[in-house]
Amino acid sequence: MKISLVITELEPGGAERNLVKLAIGLASLGHDITVISLGPRPHNQMLTEKLYRVGITVFYLNCRSKWSFLRAIIKLRSTLRRLKPDLIQSFLYHANLLTSICSGHIPHFVGLRVKDPRRWRYRLLARFSSDWSGVICVSKDVQMYAAAFFGNSSTKLWTIGNGVDMNAVKSAGSKQWPEDVASSDEPLVFIGRLDQQKGLDTLLSATPKLLDDFPQRHLYIIGDGPIRHKLERTVAKLKSRERIHLTGYRDDAAAILAKAKLFLFPSRWEGMPNVVMEAMTLGIPVCSTPVDGVVELLGKSSPQIYRRDQWQTGATQMLLWDPEKLDSLGKSNHNVISSEFTAKKMVRRYLEAYEWDHRHD
Repeated sequence: MKISLVITELEPGGAERNLVKLAIGLASLGHDITVISLGPRPHNQMLTEKLYRVGITVFYLNCRSKWSFLRAIIKLRSTLRRLKPDLIQSFLYHANLLTSICSGHIPHFVGLRVKDPRRWRYRLLARFSSDWSGVICVSKDVQMYAAAFFGNSSTKLWTIGNGVDMNAVKSAGSKQWPEDVASSDEPLVFIGRLDQQKGLDTLLSATPKLLDDFPQRHLYIIGDGPIRHKLERTVAKLKSRERIHLTGYRDDAAAILAKAKLFLFPSRWEGMPNVVMEAMTLGIPVCSTPVDGVVELLGKSSPQIYRRDQWQTGATQMLLWDPEKLDSLGKSNHNVISSEFTAKKMVRRYLEAYEWDHRHD
């Protein structure tokens, strides 16, 4: 089957990583895969290099802003006519919208990654929903949200969670602690985009209780984003500032994560956070807010989930638990991923959705 995967851009991010895993998985099963990025070639080519290594061609439409909308329609329509795929899978809002306009009679599956609070986006997409072959949602929470907009159409909604390449994550986690990062006996780790969405204000407001009286603990904030300078100014005012490390984006983040006593994740909204899944793969206990996808991963009654107003207390308490209890949670987390959320299972579920549509066409 010839399948084109369309995405807004290919800078490393959660949706982008899962598209690459899907592309490589489908190609390994003998399918003819192409990837189309609406944007330009990414600055960080970590993901595109993975595609190139297995012979997957990537087309860049070089549309850099909303002002390129009409040009993007023309370019995408031309590319799809040239490729003549049997099926199109799109990811992220702009790719979903443009592919809906350009797909013609080619079966098109839309990928929804998050409960976007900008409801007008879903209302706009809903105008095209009767033409879709299916909507693939990253979590049950996202599917329930999407059903309010697309549930009245004939289009089938699927829930297919993200998948983890467990061998790759474990291999990355087995590497030595980076020489350029100060080590500690009890590393506390956050990984993600430095954005208001991720709840870093909640994290930093908790640091006096998490760090001040515990000199063996260091906090590692790994990632980059628009609020980095604001975070640096906040950290500079804290008593424990020498033990808070804003490392920026790191290819070796898994080597730090694998040594964490606790993975801290006070996010405001998500779809199904890849970084939580990677922490679980490495057997690390998690302290998270109850954002979409996390309850699905950790369980509704998990002691690793706290409301935002209780998150600081929850993290403080977890760090005082017996090592055996934390270790038990970590092992349970690992088992959840290995049984339900591997990359191979994700690819198989996508194929099942595609094949169901083909049988019922």
